[in-house]
Parts: sequence; structure tokens; C-alpha cells
Amino acid sequence: MKQIALPLDKLRSGGPESLIVTASNTDAVAALGASDRWPGHCAILVGPPRSGKSLMARYFAAQGGEAIDDADGHADEALFHRWNAANESRRPILLVSAKLPANWNISLPDLRSRLGASQLIEIGVPDEELINQLVLKHLNDRGTSIGTDALSYTTRRIERSHAAIEEFARTANSLALAEGVAITLPLVRRLLQD
Repeated sequence: MKQIALPLDKLRSGGPESLIVTASNTDAVAALGASDRWPGHCAILVGPPRSGKSLMARYFAAQGGEAIDDADGHADEALFHRWNAANESRRPILLVSAKLPANWNISLPDLRSRLGASQLIEIGVPDEELINQLVLKHLNDRGTSIGTDALSYTTRRIERSHAAIEEFARTANSLALAEGVAITLPLVRRLLQD
């Protein structure tokens, strides 16, 4: 199997289907492009909710690999057969989950051993650069913006999770629209103190 080249320009396009790549997820993106080095042609992509796992999986599949989202929810037998079929065809398979494989409810010993031997790819918690970029992206997607001082304050104080960042943008936008104000430092302070 040749190495899969993920279309990073498209992933980083800035559109609604774009992925922001920073130090917190760059290793994961690089590992997806190196499927020719995965043991057994299989990798497991793990990361927190809203961290871009499904987007990475779609691009991986578009390049010729097989991706199974929410793999931990599939029946053991079905997952085992798909893993075997991908391995026989030498087609890389990417299993995507919010949980580490040790926390999957696997009763089939052969599947458990195969998962244990697979490449583990983890997406980390967002770093400051990613927090900045995600806040800007989520607000831009809603047609609004944030001041530099408010963004800096947010980056230093917001919960370090992809889901919290998205929720912050949604709430900040709604509050600013309801009050007819811009997303300023006073508004951000109120939101993050609540």
C-alpha cells in the first residue's frame, strides 16, 4: 500500500469542512498520511468530541482508505470482518472513536488482539493557537467576530476542550445578538464567569 497523501490544502481551506492544524493535532494528521507504516494496515483515531475526527476520517476515506466512525459502537463480528477484509485487500482501515480501545466493550478475543496491535493515533487537547483559531472560525461561521482583547482573554480562561470552544462561540454570538452588542471583553468576562 502506498502512502496516503491527505489533501492538507483542502483540509485547511477555511470553509465549513476545514480542519485547523496546530501542534495539538499535527502528529495525528501526519500519522494518517503514513498508513503504509501501520501495523496490520490498521489505526485507531481517538480524540475528544468535536476535535475533527470525523472530518479526518472522511478525507482519509476519500484517499482510498476505509474509515469506520464510532467504531466502538459496532458489533464485534462486523468490525472483525471489516478489519480482515481491509487487511486482505491491503487497504488501510481507520477506526474512529472518542474512547481508547481499552475502554471498548470487546468480547471477541481475536478482535481485541488485533486492536491491541494497531497504530493508536490520538488528538490532544487544544493548544492556545488552536483555541484562538477555533474561536475565530466558529464566530466567523456565525457571521460575527471578536475583538483582540476579548479573544486573548478567552484563550487564557476558556475550558481546554473542543466542545467548550464551540459552545462558547454559540453562546457569545446568541448573547451579542440578543443584546445588540459586539462580542467585547465585558461580554466575554460575563460569559466565562458564569
